[in-house]
Amino acid sequence: MFITGHPAHRYGAALLALLLTPLPAPATAQGRQGNAPQINLSAPPAPPAAAKPAPPPRSATGRVLLAGASGASGIWMPIFPFGGHLAPLDQVPFQPWARAVYDDRLAHQLEPHARCKASGGVRQVQTPYGIEIVELPEQQVLYIFDIGGPHSYRTVYLDGRTHPPGVTPSAYGHSIGWWDGDTLVVDTAGYNEAFWVDRRGLPGTDRLRTLERFTRAVHDTILYEITIDDPGAYTRPFTGRFELRLDPAIELYEYVCQEANYAGGLMTEAREAGGTAPSTTP
Repeated sequence: MFITGHPAHRYGAALLALLLTPLPAPATAQGRQGNAPQINLSAPPAPPAAAKPAPPPRSATGRVLLAGASGASGIWMPIFPFGGHLAPLDQVPFQPWARAVYDDRLAHQLEPHARCKASGGVRQVQTPYGIEIVELPEQQVLYIFDIGGPHSYRTVYLDGRTHPPGVTPSAYGHSIGWWDGDTLVVDTAGYNEAFWVDRRGLPGTDRLRTLERFTRAVHDTILYEITIDDPGAYTRPFTGRFELRLDPAIELYEYVCQEANYAGGLMTEAREAGGTAPSTTP
């Protein structure tokens, strides 16, 4: 029992009074920090909105331009899917002889394009140095310049003509084009057999025909699609696609490719296998 006046009794009474005293209401964030805003801890802050891609440049008539930045400068650089292959190999319908040629090319890497020879089909667009597209509306013609390798160009006629009969086969073939909305469609026939259709070694014959589609939906990107139709090398047509990205800081520049240029690094496997590859590009 408590003894009146005992120190323990006095301390216990004081503690009881303290515990029964109501605490003051907590100060609000406004009261503690002046004009600081209230913070909602129940949800994380929303991420910033992604920047919307810029639209492609257009001509006075409203048609998309395939030239570089604002329809003027810049080159298009390929973004290689599938390790540089046009399509996954299990989707390429090789005829047996064409697959054997392809496998042999993988071993020796003696590519005509690396030896300064013009190369058509998708190989022109796959040059790692980029391409420049120049359109001359008054002449109804478009040029595709490839910077690497042969440093040459292809002509695409936009005047409604058809392929001429008996066209002389060439590396670039004969190209005609037309617009399908914002997509340039290019039909090419009259190829020869002296080039690799893509940078990994797809073979082609003089029966090769290609249908390309260049779609510039946003300013910095062209979706490139190509259908290969060559009944001499493949059992059916097939399609590949990849993107071209704009580099607006670069324009067409001098690139010298000539006999005696060294490309030994491209031919290492062949030399090691049997010494059949020359140390210089012919």
